[in-house]
Amino acid sequence: MELLLKFLDKIKIEISDIERIFVNLGPGKFTSLRISLSIAKAISLANKATLLGFKSKDLTSKNYRKLIKLDKKKLSNKGLIKPIYSS
Repeated sequence: MELLLKFLDKIKIEISDIERIFVNLGPGKFTSLRISLSIAKAISLANKATLLGFKSKDLTSKNYRKLIKLDKKKLSNKGLIKPIYSS
């Protein structure tokens, strides 16, 4: 959480300004996904922000702009977030 707060401070954004949160659903390690999802869900609930999930395979070459396109096309996972764990 401290790292997130430092990042937001660096880019001059308050947590209360967040309206939409994109969270990676995996595949990934159990602990990493659980921590990420917990923080994202807590911020989402506190701010009434929309929580959207995406899968790693939906992102090519770390092109995060593609998340915006997925959201606009309603292809991101909204609602129940189901992580995909890898071994």
